[in-house]
Amino acid sequence: MVKAWLTGAESSAASSRWSSFARRRLSALGLVTVIAFGAFAISSHVDLPDSYQPRLPRATVTIAPGEATSTVPRSYLGVSIEYWALPLYARHMAVFERILSLLHVPGGGPLVLRVGGDSADRSFWDPRLKTLPRWAFALTPNWLRLASVLVRRLGLRLIIDLNLITDSPSTAAHWARAAEARLPRRSIIGFEVGNEPDIYGRSDWTALTAGKLIGGRVLPAALTSDDYVADFREYTAALRRVAPNVPLIGPALANPRAHERWIASLIASHQPALGMVSAHRYPYSACSPRRSPSFPTIARLLSERATAAMAASLGPALKAAHRAGLPFRVTELNSVTCGGRPGVSNTFATALWAPDALFELLREGVNGVNLHARADAINAPFPLTASGVTARPLLYGLIMFARTLGSDPRLVPLQLRSGGSLHLKAWAVRTGGDGLHVLLINKGRRPVQVLLRLPASGQATIERLLAPSARSCCGVTLDGQRLGPDGSWLGAPAGQTVTPTKRGYVLTVPRLSAALLSARLQPGVLARDVPEPT
Repeated sequence: MVKAWLTGAESSAASSRWSSFARRRLSALGLVTVIAFGAFAISSHVDLPDSYQPRLPRATVTIAPGEATSTVPRSYLGVSIEYWALPLYARHMAVFERILSLLHVPGGGPLVLRVGGDSADRSFWDPRLKTLPRWAFALTPNWLRLASVLVRRLGLRLIIDLNLITDSPSTAAHWARAAEARLPRRSIIGFEVGNEPDIYGRSDWTALTAGKLIGGRVLPAALTSDDYVADFREYTAALRRVAPNVPLIGPALANPRAHERWIASLIASHQPALGMVSAHRYPYSACSPRRSPSFPTIARLLSERATAAMAASLGPALKAAHRAGLPFRVTELNSVTCGGRPGVSNTFATALWAPDALFELLREGVNGVNLHARADAINAPFPLTASGVTARPLLYGLIMFARTLGSDPRLVPLQLRSGGSLHLKAWAVRTGGDGLHVLLINKGRRPVQVLLRLPASGQATIERLLAPSARSCCGVTLDGQRLGPDGSWLGAPAGQTVTPTKRGYVLTVPRLSAALLSARLQPGVLARDVPEPT
């Protein structure tokens, strides 16, 4: 059976960048996409009839009954926030809980909240509320109290990012001891040592701190991979005395493709406390010049460079981690770094990008992802204000991904055949034993009529992710509903269904939209499992 086709110049370029490891992961994980590209215009997203329409471009999705499925890692989708943001979210605890619950996959393990980011290297455990420089953030008993409430109410697990630049291992250990003692037992699943040390710049930190460091700490002149290994060893020694059962995570790289040596060096140093390898991924940067290929635009965000190529760039780092028997987690993910870019990071294009990017990373072999939600940035999926939550398009895309996974998710291989002028992606998941979810993402500018030949029977439900255009910042609906300021759904669900014909299920996917089909599997199909990779 042919497992995948890539058509069009851009997808061919993306395919050429895939490593042999990526192709092996494609086979092992049993997830297939077919990609095509094109352009057209349509004036609205009114649902088109799903009966046969000969004038529409057509595609076919086929799932064979005997295909083997593979397990989605537990706690795959998580969230990352800054230290200073937690008290802000705590002021709207009920709304924050509701939003996180929409991203939690039932039966897929607890949701992992990573706390750190840029603020990690500015944060200090300060139980007596001593005066700190303006650039520093005080971690207090009250901060731990708020975190404890959130962890208990939502059953969260935490990754705590430690200060590597302006703190010392001994002081960081005091913070770790306090967190272990005051947070719910076993809620901390790892301490991450540092935040993007591979792009550390002394001049930037000198300007930020104005030379006012705490406790006589001196900024390092530079940070190399060998320096990080030495620092990691010191943090290990300090943390083993206060939290011996909590694994350490690193190196939290900003650019794992260019700095894969950092991961290789850390693994080669045989650190016994290293329990997980971490890195960050943002396909574009708002700090890049306009002429740079890394400058964010909507067209680029909808391209395969933002999803398939981004995931493939992690191939060498993933291979190194898995060869050492270590999981690999992307502890920060978003579409645009440097805070994001207005007109791109807050548009519907991110809603189409997010589920595709998460599936591409899953296919590549990533064991977990934390979507970074910087509360004060334009790329935040759910900023909170005095009036409640603002549900940006990115949040709808994340919810669509969580709904696609469903309970007890297992990836299903598929075939997708389409013409070379389209840009359609397809992903399939078996859920809850007898459920089948197929997510269709149309990033092109033409509607597509899709014939789905599935080992399913009976009427299927359709949930559509729609907006007026890719540039829309509002007007987004998921299954006909939108999120209100309190995080609850407004409006009635659309409740669309489709009945199979003799040929299969026929579904029209409008331009720049996504559709999730949910059907019941026939008895005894998709029962085989792909062996777990070693």
